[in-house]
Amino acid sequence: MYEHLQAESVGWSAEDFFTFTVFSPPSALDLQVFHIVISYGITRHDRNSRLLANTGAIVQEGGRVLINKTNLDASNLLFKLPEIQRSMYEVWYQVVSLPQHGMIVVGERNVTKEKPNFSQYILNKYGIVYVHDNSESLTDNFTFTVWLNLKSKSATKPHSEVSEEMFNITVVPVNDQPPELKTKRLHLKVLQGDVSVLGSENLKVEDLDNSPDELKYTVVSNPNNGYLAMKSNLSVSVKDFTQADVDGDKIWFVQDGSSSSGVFYFSVTDGKHRPLYKLFSLEVIPISLVLVNLTNVVLLQGQTSVAITNVQLSAVTNGKSTAIMYEITQPLKYGHLMIGNEKVTKFKQADLYSGRLSYHLTNLSVSREVLEFMLFTAEGNLTGQVLNITVKPLVQVADDMQIPNQAVYKFRSSDLDASELGNLTNSNPRFEVIVPPSHGRIVKRRFVNDTALEDIQTFTQSDIDSGGVLLDVDTNMTGLNLLHDSFSFVLRADGVQPAVGCFRYSVTPHSPPLAQGFLTEVPPVTSTTTSKIHSTSKYEALGSPQNKDPTVAPQKTRPTMWPERNRWENLHEEGPLLNLAMGTSGSLGTKTITQVNGRSAREQAAESTNPWYIIVPLVLVSVVLIVAVFTACILLMCQKKKTKPLVKNQTDAVTTSPDHSRSLERSLTVPSVTVTPLLKGVERNTASAFSTARHEELLPAVGSPAVGRALQNSWLNLGPDMIQYCRKTNPTLKRNQYWV
Repeated sequence: MYEHLQAESVGWSAEDFFTFTVFSPPSALDLQVFHIVISYGITRHDRNSRLLANTGAIVQEGGRVLINKTNLDASNLLFKLPEIQRSMYEVWYQVVSLPQHGMIVVGERNVTKEKPNFSQYILNKYGIVYVHDNSESLTDNFTFTVWLNLKSKSATKPHSEVSEEMFNITVVPVNDQPPELKTKRLHLKVLQGDVSVLGSENLKVEDLDNSPDELKYTVVSNPNNGYLAMKSNLSVSVKDFTQADVDGDKIWFVQDGSSSSGVFYFSVTDGKHRPLYKLFSLEVIPISLVLVNLTNVVLLQGQTSVAITNVQLSAVTNGKSTAIMYEITQPLKYGHLMIGNEKVTKFKQADLYSGRLSYHLTNLSVSREVLEFMLFTAEGNLTGQVLNITVKPLVQVADDMQIPNQAVYKFRSSDLDASELGNLTNSNPRFEVIVPPSHGRIVKRRFVNDTALEDIQTFTQSDIDSGGVLLDVDTNMTGLNLLHDSFSFVLRADGVQPAVGCFRYSVTPHSPPLAQGFLTEVPPVTSTTTSKIHSTSKYEALGSPQNKDPTVAPQKTRPTMWPERNRWENLHEEGPLLNLAMGTSGSLGTKTITQVNGRSAREQAAESTNPWYIIVPLVLVSVVLIVAVFTACILLMCQKKKTKPLVKNQTDAVTTSPDHSRSLERSLTVPSVTVTPLLKGVERNTASAFSTARHEELLPAVGSPAVGRALQNSWLNLGPDMIQYCRKTNPTLKRNQYWV
C-alpha cells in the first residue's frame, strides 16, 4: 500500500516513484521504475469526493450536529492556483438542494434558497449546524457547489470551474414511540378441523423506531379451540413469535375439530415501552354439505325410464373430503333406481355427473314418485331430502291464450292436442279436470244445436277435435285489464301412465268488437214465422244493417213453404268461439232468417236461462194478435155498410181491366208457391241463405166456387181508405222467377 504524506506541501497534483528489481538466481532484471500520480482529481476508492474533507455527519433523531472543517473542507481547491495567487482567493459554498428532514443554520440565520452561500472561513472558524426535524427518517443530505472566489469581489458562482458534491447525514433513531396496532379487526376464519395461516392481514403491528423482528408477541392465554404453531412444525404449540414471523406466514392456527369459536389473549412490545394487550378472535366455519341442484325429474308420458344427472341433483361441500355419497332412506313404491343393469339404493356424485344413474317406472297407474334420500361425506351428512319424479303429459298446450270476458270459447286441437299420445297408444286420450278454472267453467252443449250448456269434468281428444268442449268465462273484472286463470287436468290413455297437466290462459275485459273478432262459428240457423210484427227484437238489432261489424250477415226473406226444412244447414263456418243470436222480423206471410255473430255468448246464455226472455215476447205477440183481430172486425163491419162495391165482375177485373189489376193484392187465404231451380248437389249446398227476395203472384184459392167467390168478394169489397194501399201495376219477373 502506498500512502501519501505531506499533502499540504505538494499542491493539487504531484508525482512520486520508486525503483525495484526482480531476480531469481542466477537471473535478475535491470532496475525498474514504478510511477505514482498524486492528484485531488482522482477519486478515492473509499469515498466519492475530490475535496480535502467530505465525511458527512451523524446526528441523533431530533438533535443537531456541528459541521466544521473536519467534516467539510474544500481548501485543496486553492492548490490549483499558483502559490503566489492563493492568498487572493477564498473557497465559497452554495447549497443547491436543501435537506429534507432538517435545516442548516449558519450563525444566526438559516440557509435558504434565497441565501444559500457560506464560506470555508466560516466553516473553519465557526462551523455550520444541521438540525434534525425529529422525524422517523434515518438519513438525510444536502447538495452543494464549491468554487474559488476573489476576496475582492462578492461571492458569485461562476459558470465554470465549479465542483458539485453531496453531504450525507446519518440519523440515529430514538425509541420514543410505542408499537402501533394497524389491524382494525383481529379476526381469523378457519374451517372446522382445518389449519389456517395467521398472516399480516390478520395481525399487523408497526413501530418506526424498531424493525419487525424487534416486535415480540407473547401468547398470554391459549385458544380454547386449538393452538398456534410454526409452519415448520404444526404439531408443537408456540407462545412467542415476532412480527417478522407473522409477515413471513410462519405462524399457523391448528383447529381442534370442535364447532365452537374461540379467542386467545396476547401482548406485543418493542422492549422499551409497556406491552400492548389485545384479544384475537378465532371463528370456526362448520363443515357444510349443500344441495345446489334439486330439480324435479320429468318422465315423459309413454316412457318408463329417465336419466338422473347433476342437472337435477348435485351437492357441494367445503370439507377436505369431496367424495359425496347418496343413500335412499325410503324404498321406492312405483319403480327403482339403476346404474347400468343393476338396481341400487346408493350412488355417488360421480354417477350423477356421468349420467349412469336412471329411474325406471314399473307401475303405470301413477303419475308421480317421491325419492327420499340422504347424502353424506366423511366429515358430515345431510338428511331428510326429497326428489320428486313426475310424469309430463304428452300434449301440446297453446301459449299466451287470451279470451274475452263473458264469452264462450270453443277449444280447438291447436289449444289442447294429445293426438301424438293417441297415435302412440292407438286410443282416444281422455282429459279429467281435477282443478277447475277460478273464473269460468268447462261446459258442453246439452244437445246438438242446443244453446243450453252443462258442466263437464271429463272429455276426450275427439270431443276437442269436433268442437264439443267449451270454456264459459264469466268474472268480475272491474278495474282490471288482464286476469290470469288456469285449470288442471289428468291426461289418460290406454297402456300408459296418467299425467297431470295445466292449461293457462288470460281473461281480457269484455269488448263486443273484440268478442266478434273471435266468433267464427254459429249453430245451424233457425227460422221463425211472425204475423205482422214490424218491430225489431234485440236480436235483430244486433243483426241489422246498422251493425257495422263485418261478420254480420244481411237479412233475407223467403216464402214460408216447407217451414221445417233448413236449406242452409251446412253453410256455417268453424271457429273457436260460440256466440249465437237469433232474430225474427218481417211482414205479412213472410219468414225472416237472421244470422248474427256480433252478440256475446254470455247474452245468449242469459237468454236461454232467463224465463222473462220467453214470457215477454209471448205476451207481446198475443197483444199484437188481439189488436189485429179487433182491427179486422172493424174493417169488415165498415165494408157491410158500403152500398156499391168497388169491382163488379171478378173475371173481367182479373183478365181484362188494367185498372182493376191495380187492386189485386196477395190474399191471406191463398197459399203462396216458391219455385226453386233444380240444382246439383254442390250448387244446392252452396246456395246463399240470404238470396234476393222473390216476388210472388197471387192466384185464386183452390176450392168450391161458392167458397172461392165469398173469399174473393171479401177482399175485393174494400173501402176507399184501403184502395190507396193496393198495387197499381203487375210485378216484373226477375231472374230465376216464374209464373205459376
